[in-house]
Amino acid sequence: MNNKKSNEIYTKRLLLRKFEICDFEDYYDILKQEEVSMWLGSGKRKSPEDVILIMKNFEKHWVENNYGVWAVTNRETNKLIGQCGFNILEDTKETELLYAFDSKFWGKGYATEASMAAIEFLSENFKLNHVVALVYPNNNRSSNVIKKIGFEYKGIEEHFGVELLYYKLNLDKSSFK
Repeated sequence: MNNKKSNEIYTKRLLLRKFEICDFEDYYDILKQEEVSMWLGSGKRKSPEDVILIMKNFEKHWVENNYGVWAVTNRETNKLIGQCGFNILEDTKETELLYAFDSKFWGKGYATEASMAAIEFLSENFKLNHVVALVYPNNNRSSNVIKKIGFEYKGIEEHFGVELLYYKLNLDKSSFK
């Protein structure tokens, strides 16, 4: 079921669902990995307090917008392997696709699979013209995922005090790959 009422998305290998309190430990284990946190926000490792605040902000976004960031779990193991979903950028008010996965699961196509499902959910349930993605310039893995999904590179923009690659995906059906 991939509709606005369910808040859950099933793909071949993944379940995207809202974060729960019981996800804290596994989520913290992911975000404290230097190779993960270096690509997120300030680029610094996340403390337990940071993770609690992040999870509260995810919930607040869901309440205010009826969409947000999902916990991504492996359907076979039920294990939390990452996050994927959307945030609204404070400075431009654009909807941003964001994702982060446990580094043990990089290179397996999970970011692409989850992102495509999340974008499909958004385009079917909300009237948005486009979604953006912000990527650190030397994060080639993430740039490859974004391009594979169909985002177009538009230039470099400053967000969060950092210069980032700015990608845009129009949400008309013809732009999906």
